[in-house]
Amino acid sequence: MAKSAAEDWIEKGDFSFKVNNYKDAIRFYSNAIEVNPRASFAYFKRANSYFELSQFPDALIDYNHAITLNPNFSFAFFKRGIVEVELRHITKSIDDFSKAIELNREFPFAYYRRGYSFYLLKKYEKGIEDFTQSLELNPSYALAYQYRGNSYFERKMYDEAIEDFTKVAQLEPKNDKIYLSRGMAFLNTHKYKEALKDFSTCLDINPDFEKAYLYRGMIHSKLKDNSSAISDFTSFIELKPDSVDGYNNRAVAYFTHKEFENSIRDYEKAILILPNNAQLYFNKGNANYYLKKYIEALIDFEKAIELDPNLVSAYFGRANCHTFLEQYKDALKDFSKSLNLNQKFVQAYIGRGNVFMKMKHYKKALEDFTLAIEIKPDFSIAYLNRGIAFRSDGKIEEAVIDFNKFLNLQNGKDSNTSQVRNWIKKLGYEPEH
Repeated sequence: MAKSAAEDWIEKGDFSFKVNNYKDAIRFYSNAIEVNPRASFAYFKRANSYFELSQFPDALIDYNHAITLNPNFSFAFFKRGIVEVELRHITKSIDDFSKAIELNREFPFAYYRRGYSFYLLKKYEKGIEDFTQSLELNPSYALAYQYRGNSYFERKMYDEAIEDFTKVAQLEPKNDKIYLSRGMAFLNTHKYKEALKDFSTCLDINPDFEKAYLYRGMIHSKLKDNSSAISDFTSFIELKPDSVDGYNNRAVAYFTHKEFENSIRDYEKAILILPNNAQLYFNKGNANYYLKKYIEALIDFEKAIELDPNLVSAYFGRANCHTFLEQYKDALKDFSKSLNLNQKFVQAYIGRGNVFMKMKHYKKALEDFTLAIEIKPDFSIAYLNRGIAFRSDGKIEEAVIDFNKFLNLQNGKDSNTSQVRNWIKKLGYEPEH
């Protein structure tokens, strides 16, 4: 049987499509449609060409025509669903993938695509069901394992996520992203050695994968390997110099390494990128505080409070600065403000109690140290401070009880323990520990 004119144009369009000449393909498919306006395949194939050119609204119109002409065209529903995703019409895409599945129950890619749409809508349980169905039909489908793993990860089912990511790594051993994903799952299960190995493998495959440096650096920080952490954060910054995360994390590593000047410099760079972030100012203030630059720290804490009036830690930091500058009334005000915002803030009770001690308001100090103990009964420093307050207030027996409680909690692990034992002896008692 001789080919029709429409079939001839479709054949020419198919050839152009195969060699990625999509504009010519569109022209040939359009000719076919002129000859036969009911040629559903011509609309479908022209839609595919529009899709390749990212002309999604045009593709959507043609898929609509193809489906109108052939309501049982499963693959047209499937492709229209993909276009709906590109246009962010996620709910509509689910309807299309469901129709494609209804017309063809053995359609693994339609299950995967519907699962992916559920994933985008954060309906992870439904997504997992579809990814599982897709894998039953096609056990080697790496993307289905990957996104089922992602869904498990989002549901904090990290062991299941690791299992799926491992399957992807077996199917695609050069997939750098999957090692990053599995590394993150290991990180969330505190399996730091396994996470380090995965982030390093990711970087072996792709040395420019900036996130792998960031997360590997974070693990080095957790493992207190600050030199390695600083090196990784530096590599991240070189690849992504406009990211706050790199400077902030490196600043934390410098701070932990007691390189406070370097920490401050990194916080300043982070602030240039994100000038309205209260936490960055607080962190910078903390570094200045440890350098005993109390005025500079005060300025930082005040800026943090200006940006976030509910940042408890900033009031606490400013109170500590006021304390060292002997501005006791201001210190009391800030400690009280932090406690108004967080009534369980043990360190603020200790700080305010210490200020009361300096002002010789021993009963008020005792009240604060007692409140700290009520909140945290195993907080040794609170007993030590309350013992000192009792002694200062002339309540010797109570002081000795608290000093012994301090020794019991410290169990000889603190440099203050020998001094406290001497205090007990000077008060006419024998230490219990």
